[in-house]
Amino acid sequence: MVSKNVRELAQQAHDNCMSRGDAVLLQAESASEHLLLWLGYLKEIEKDNAANCLLEGAASAIREAAACIALGLVRPALNSLRLQIDLFLAWLYFKDHKVEWERVQSKGDGFKLKNEIIKYLGDNFDAFSRRYGVLEAIKQRREKEPYRLLSAHVHGQSEPALPKIESPADVVASISLQDEAIALQKECSEYIGDILYSLYSNNWHALPSNLHPALIARFKTKPQQAEFFE
Repeated sequence: MVSKNVRELAQQAHDNCMSRGDAVLLQAESASEHLLLWLGYLKEIEKDNAANCLLEGAASAIREAAACIALGLVRPALNSLRLQIDLFLAWLYFKDHKVEWERVQSKGDGFKLKNEIIKYLGDNFDAFSRRYGVLEAIKQRREKEPYRLLSAHVHGQSEPALPKIESPADVVASISLQDEAIALQKECSEYIGDILYSLYSNNWHALPSNLHPALIARFKTKPQQAEFFE
């Protein structure tokens, strides 16, 4: 016998998916479009890199976030959004640190935190901090650091970030919260993309041409654009 709670939970998730699922998946795909282009490019230029499983994991986290939102499961989706940032950044470090990656694989320790990797990038790639500063000044996302917002929810760091569930069916979030989660996917995509643009724009003409217009459109002045590309 299936309990009333389980029936209500299944019905809520089913109804959400059937009424909004297709639209949510299309919106999520649009919100992550540039990330998917980056994934294809990065896997192409680093073929057979042992750390490429991190990129595969990031691709899965993009799909996972979309699937969770389609079901109305916003809190699990936030974890998947945060994971996208973690995995892209981890790849940027471990692709060039084979021994350290083997240690993570064999011993389960030595994984790098976000702030450690950002510092590593700034310390070791001359143009990174300057370029990222330019892009941060013309960001289109609301959150300067979407990772911070996502972490607050993942870890329940304040009262507004705590779950409020009185029955199992309450895990299916409101439509407005689902829409906010899709918007956060777009914010994460821009944040990750800005890090990647800041690293890879030395080879601007080698980047997928579909990645060019979105960045160029953000520059407000020619000197600003020149500063980024110098």
